Amino acid sequence: MRIIRLTIALFCFQASLTFAISIEAQLNHYINEVEIPRLSKIYPGASIDISLNNLAALNYLPDCEASTISINNQRPDTTKRTNYEISCESPVWKSYIPATQSIMITAIKTSSPINRGQVISKSNTDIGEVDLSSLRGDIFTESNPPYGLIASRNLRINTFITDNLTSQPTLIKKGDLILITASSGTITVKMNGVSLENGIKGQQIRVKNTSSGRIIYAKVVTNSEVLVNY
Repeated sequence: MRIIRLTIALFCFQASLTFAISIEAQLNHYINEVEIPRLSKIYPGASIDISLNNLAALNYLPDCEASTISINNQRPDTTKRTNYEISCESPVWKSYIPATQSIMITAIKTSSPINRGQVISKSNTDIGEVDLSSLRGDIFTESNPPYGLIASRNLRINTFITDNLTSQPTLIKKGDLILITASSGTITVKMNGVSLENGIKGQQIRVKNTSSGRIIYAKVVTNSEVLVNY
């Protein structure tokens, strides 16, 4: 009788272990066939790794009569930690498996200290690989470099540059002589003017038409031209 009981217990343990491995295999298949391709489209060229945590909890789940379980990523927008919701229809149960993501991407970093207000260029930057979860803000890459922007704070060497560490340079300063371009349909008129305030690219600033003395708002286009649309 003892041998029979031991055999039954061993069979139940093996069945539970097989089921746990089956779920783990389905989760890994979901990661490789769904999650990694999805993230690769969002972050082209990135090196992506996803690891499952607390797999021991799978051993305590009841057998699912269906051949496959349902898997859903609860935090698809995250770059670090997420939870996979797994569920079975018969018998009905639901559980959650935590996962850790690593998204390594090539981005632009400082090659020397950059002071606040200093222009960012090729000469003071370099390329490196960084985990997105360690950064705040949107990164700059070789296809989208930050060259021409200025540092909004002091940046140490090997700092990966993000949009919240940069600002647009002042293209036009108060008192600068500028060209005002007024456009309405197919008609374009150009006139001389003077800036009444500082402005960055795309910003609406007050300018004065030096011929008429009229003060208007115009959008900064370059360091010497503003645009007015009627």
